[in-house]
Amino acid sequence: MNPEKLFNDITQFVAESRTLLQEGAVMELAGLEKHVLILCEDVLLLSQDERLHYADRLQQLLAELTSLGEELAAQRDQVAEKMRNLPEHKKATTAYRVVDASDQEEGE
Repeated sequence: MNPEKLFNDITQFVAESRTLLQEGAVMELAGLEKHVLILCEDVLLLSQDERLHYADRLQQLLAELTSLGEELAAQRDQVAEKMRNLPEHKKATTAYRVVDASDQEEGE
């Protein structure tokens, strides 16, 4: 496959993933690793001059992928925190209902 097309496809995928992540969507990155591997293999098959041409772009892509991974980890941690707090929230809601109901009975 053409490295230029792969770069464009992967970069677009990362940008779209970041947008969806910011909107709170759950991400599926299936196939991304395979495309990056193909890109790296294709670049290695190029001449030295052509590889140098892509070196900076590969570094930039690595930075974008690292950043996306960090954002995904942060989202995962936020979801995990919400899940840990959910039972406590439900307990609090139930407790408020019980107190509210007993207050209403006393007022009658």
